[in-house]
Amino acid sequence: MISLHLTAHKVHRNNLSRTAPWPRASQIITAVSILAAITSPNRSAVSAFSRTSIHQTAATRRRSNNLSSTSRLDESLQSEIKYLGSGPDAIVRPGVVLVAPDHEYDHFLMKSAVFVYAIGLDDNQDMVIRGVILDHPTAFTVGEMSPNVLGTVSNNLLFRGGNSGEDSAMLLHSAGGQNGSIQSAEMIGNSGVYEGGIVSAMEAVDAGLVDASQCKFFFNYMQFRELELDDLFSEVEDGDAWSSLEIPSEYVLDSNLGRGELWMKLRGTVKKNRKSP
Repeated sequence: MISLHLTAHKVHRNNLSRTAPWPRASQIITAVSILAAITSPNRSAVSAFSRTSIHQTAATRRRSNNLSSTSRLDESLQSEIKYLGSGPDAIVRPGVVLVAPDHEYDHFLMKSAVFVYAIGLDDNQDMVIRGVILDHPTAFTVGEMSPNVLGTVSNNLLFRGGNSGEDSAMLLHSAGGQNGSIQSAEMIGNSGVYEGGIVSAMEAVDAGLVDASQCKFFFNYMQFRELELDDLFSEVEDGDAWSSLEIPSEYVLDSNLGRGELWMKLRGTVKKNRKSP
């Protein structure tokens, strides 16, 4: 069985317990329906996504001009990747990235790197693990799909986080915290990544306080129940299995990733550690 680590907002990450008090999923996961307006007090979620038909050719052309034409997977950050195990020995906690093995053939999960952003109880009091696929870009910018996202950050690409969520959307960024320029919840694990704060993100980017590359937008997410994740990690073929890593926030937030690009990068680390004695 995988080592599933829980963290609650008021529980120190080094003193964890499966029985620790945990808020309902509606409190810890601030994604909001794409069809809803921005109504929450902190207005942290992206909403009111337009269903207007947009030609993909035009979006693809804009994508080539967005941020940078190449991924920012800086080789100098390679040493910051931390291997947390594979298969039943893997550690799963908020802030880690789950890397698919070669034998994963699920449409969404094959060749994927999934960032775990929340673990908690859903409305039925079942333990769930939620994450977003980091390297599944769409052909559209977030501004094209949401009239409520304005300014420079609206040019950021929108990524498909998974197959659950009923067209919900969320923002991840690296400019939160007590002295951060974007108002948001506490850091997700040890990742250096925060969730929410779309209005302050738009303002901070336009004011030059935050670079647009520090923000990344997703719609939908992957959700696993604890037993489902156990089954996923228990499938080992030729010594290969799902793995868990901690990676630099720059990798998590790279908005220029192609499909499976980060997965390929991280698989090299997984294979290297599997061969280590």
